[in-house]
Amino acid sequence: MSRRVVSYPYLILAFFLFCWINLPQTASDSARSFTVASFSPFWRWSEKTDRNKNEAAEIARLRLENQNLRSQVEAVYEWLLSDTKVSDQVELLKQVTEQKTKAKEAYWRSFFQRRTQDLRFSLEAQLTSFPAQVIYRDPSSWSSSLWIKGGEEDNEAIGKVVIGKNSPVLSGGALIGVIDYVGKSQSRVRLITDSGLAPAVRAVRGASQNRELAQQLQAFLQRIEKREDLFSSQNDKERLVAALKGVQEKIGTHWEDGYLAKGEVHGSSAPFWRSRMPMLQGVGFNFDYADEEGSHAKAGSVPILKEGDLLVTSGLDGVFPAGLLVGIVAWMGPVKEGAYAYELKARPCANNLNDLQTLFVLPPVNGE
Repeated sequence: MSRRVVSYPYLILAFFLFCWINLPQTASDSARSFTVASFSPFWRWSEKTDRNKNEAAEIARLRLENQNLRSQVEAVYEWLLSDTKVSDQVELLKQVTEQKTKAKEAYWRSFFQRRTQDLRFSLEAQLTSFPAQVIYRDPSSWSSSLWIKGGEEDNEAIGKVVIGKNSPVLSGGALIGVIDYVGKSQSRVRLITDSGLAPAVRAVRGASQNRELAQQLQAFLQRIEKREDLFSSQNDKERLVAALKGVQEKIGTHWEDGYLAKGEVHGSSAPFWRSRMPMLQGVGFNFDYADEEGSHAKAGSVPILKEGDLLVTSGLDGVFPAGLLVGIVAWMGPVKEGAYAYELKARPCANNLNDLQTLFVLPPVNGE
């Protein structure tokens, strides 16, 4: 009679896997946070060494140092860009305040009052924002989440909660996600390209749309003016620069915005190898009832949605403050039979979603 052999190691492994799968969400997040904190210093290093594994050790070391220097330069550039955007908003706040004092109609007084409050909140949030470096990003969940350096210890050092659950996260002034887990020294960001995150947005046409385009043009001009190698002659370069500056003058900002269709956008949670050109899906866009930003009469005089419209957060979801840049409408489908809302595709305003380095965390709206 044969004796039955009990494989204790397999039983132990099965018991461990059962316990791991049934861990509470808080314990699971803490374990992931600990793992990221342990291995994040080797993440970017491993990316570089994998690409250069056949090169000499000294060349690899020099390239790594060069990458670190570039990251520092990019961080400084992000700081300067943030300061520039804050200055722009200070100037915009002055203009809106002046228009509010000049306005005579009750609607426009109320309109400018809301704009002033939104701008003041945005300024306060940006002035208290926390700059954080990306420390880990899993290729299998590339478009869903990433980890940043910063957490509860930084809140204690600052003396207030800046990195909290539901804290909006920006890159270059545009929304890229929200904090969904806060650890001691690292936190997880849920990206807007994740299918489970759906910020409430609104189409804006007018001043805000022009300002966003003007900022893109200005950034492009600053880069193109330093690239002599892209032109066959100095005359060609001067003609292009003059043409772009002419466009800047034509889209000069004015004080009025048109606030039109409202809806939600979400991503597709694509892995790294399918996320080279991230797009956002928009659903439920309509203008089916009047609100304080517009009316049926105003909406009826112009299309409620057009390609090229700027999408900004509306604040209706209770997570994101109103006015954060989200995307540009790239395509919109016709209203289907029996439906009352548009579907659309939008290009994110943050044009570096696949190469994020330095992010800015804003305090959560709820103040937790």
